[in-house]
Amino acid sequence: MVIGLGSGRSGTASLASLIDQQPGGLCFHEMNPSGTVFSGNPQSSLNTVAEFQAILAGGARNHLSIDYSRPASVATFHKLQQMPSVRLLGDIGFYYLNYVEDILERAPQCKFVCLRRDREETVQSWLKKSTIRRWRSLWLADKLKSWLTRAPFYTEFNHWQAHDGSKWMQDEVWDSCFPDIQAATKEDAIRQYWDDYYREAERLQQVKPESFRIFDIADLSHETGQQKILEFIGLDPADMVCPGQVHLHKSS
Repeated sequence: MVIGLGSGRSGTASLASLIDQQPGGLCFHEMNPSGTVFSGNPQSSLNTVAEFQAILAGGARNHLSIDYSRPASVATFHKLQQMPSVRLLGDIGFYYLNYVEDILERAPQCKFVCLRRDREETVQSWLKKSTIRRWRSLWLADKLKSWLTRAPFYTEFNHWQAHDGSKWMQDEVWDSCFPDIQAATKEDAIRQYWDDYYREAERLQQVKPESFRIFDIADLSHETGQQKILEFIGLDPADMVCPGQVHLHKSS
């Protein structure tokens, strides 16, 4: 069993792809964010690992809590039902960070792979990702509608700071998956989020070195790095599939 982590915009989709390519391996990517909060309630995470444990022990594969509003989660769920055997099962989600120790109490065999990307690259990628993109015609239509109805014309999300929706669009799912950070600007909040995230990741790596390890995003780009990740998870070298290049969602 493996749980992938990282601040987001850090190669987690590529990690899921790498795990998917292993014999008997299957990995979700953010399987059920709608049932998760960044801190304060581990139950959704504990449910996930209990369900994974049951499947790996030969139990029913359709007893799994997924977010059916996410097409990727649904597609991976259907793939799971068709697999001849399941030897390696996981999920990737930045929001697991504060529940690592809770999960290890329930599933001590679980491995946690945490990916890290350069701080400023991550910040700029999140700023781009959290921009609301529209076709020009739709931008003009929405702008006119906003003017006529006196409603906000949103151009961005802000998952990292508490707000009332007057400046940034609210997102009922993702806003709760991030911490609320006190900062002068959204950019500063994302930067502090990165700092806090990897400070906690470093602590977990120190206290749980056999279970939790940080890898650089560059390790996904070459066979040697992929072997390091798969070896940490517990795969035998003879069983490893290392494609050499698995980058997904790569920003220009």
